[in-house]
Amino acid sequence: MTEQWGFYFDAEKCIGCHACTVACRVRNNVDADGAKWRRIVHAENGTFPDYEMASVSISCMHCEDPPCQTVCPTGAIEKRDEDGIVTVNQDKCIGCHYCAWACPYGAPKFDGDNKMQKCHLCLGEGGGDGHGKPAKAKEENGGTKPSCVDNCVGEALKAGPMEELTAEVTDGSVDNGQGNVIFGGSGVDIQFETESD
Repeated sequence: MTEQWGFYFDAEKCIGCHACTVACRVRNNVDADGAKWRRIVHAENGTFPDYEMASVSISCMHCEDPPCQTVCPTGAIEKRDEDGIVTVNQDKCIGCHYCAWACPYGAPKFDGDNKMQKCHLCLGEGGGDGHGKPAKAKEENGGTKPSCVDNCVGEALKAGPMEELTAEVTDGSVDNGQGNVIFGGSGVDIQFETESD
């Protein structure tokens, strides 16, 4: 793989405003009551007066070894060699939902046509538009920011090659999980819902 793209998320900067979720829906023509490719999870810890809450913006993690791809019986899910982004070929998807059950982050979503759709780092616009698109490029090379990143009012989200994102943050603020996302900030334990919307 040439390089692995992913997200950086700083819980200290997220205000839970949902600008990222709305921007994702608008960019990809997803109805307001449709599938949620990016969502805000509110994690709570403790009781009053020792109470903490963090808002976490979550979508597909573009995992290094995506479990959704492993269980897909038709090969509709691809981890791209050129940028590590996980995409779905909706023409091959049979709507079995195995990917949704396998994903620990709840990223695969299904809507009216029962075809899997999810974040593709804005490679295109729409459910299957990431499949077959050219490699993701940085802005200085003619690429565009994912809509969620571009519209984050608190600058809590960044996207790019993981090596570059990791270099931007200090070791003390990073908890690098299984997926290709770096969580910075809050000490609140975060649990992800895995069921599909």
